[in-house]
Amino acid sequence: MAEKYLMRLADALREVEVEEGPKGLRVRVKKRWHTVSLQRIGHTSLFSLILDNRPHEFFAEERSGGFDILIGPRRYPVLLETRGRQALPLPARALAAEPSEAADWLVLSPMMGIVREIYVSAGDIVRAGDILVVVEAMKMNNDLKARRPGRVQEVYVSAGERVEPGRALLLLAQE
Repeated sequence: MAEKYLMRLADALREVEVEEGPKGLRVRVKKRWHTVSLQRIGHTSLFSLILDNRPHEFFAEERSGGFDILIGPRRYPVLLETRGRQALPLPARALAAEPSEAADWLVLSPMMGIVREIYVSAGDIVRAGDILVVVEAMKMNNDLKARRPGRVQEVYVSAGERVEPGRALLLLAQE
């Protein structure tokens, strides 16, 4: 059974499925399955990836909630959120990194810091302007506010947790 992930790669948010098949590992992105072989080179952050029989090399630096993938001079931040081991569908509505009336909103940390307070829980209804989370950065508390109304679906962090820019904090569903 495939494990589902919500992956943010640069500015794109994608649903990704990963499963071990009879011919090895395979990954589904945008309704298309790809055969994958991934191997770490020694004890370094260099990886060899064979994707659909085409070889690639990249560096992967782990960070809170995901990785930074380096291919040549370009850096691609990748945020991973597990959707559990069951093959459950993601919400039918689209997910967005920026608030909109037509999609659920994945609230991301805009900075590196420590989560000091969480003002909401799953199921809470919030209005635009309500404080959701406080992140301390450089000895300053930063109130992260709802930019639109909605219902909190999931909270991904806890007080005291260190976060990096782009780390998922919570999911706010449209009401």
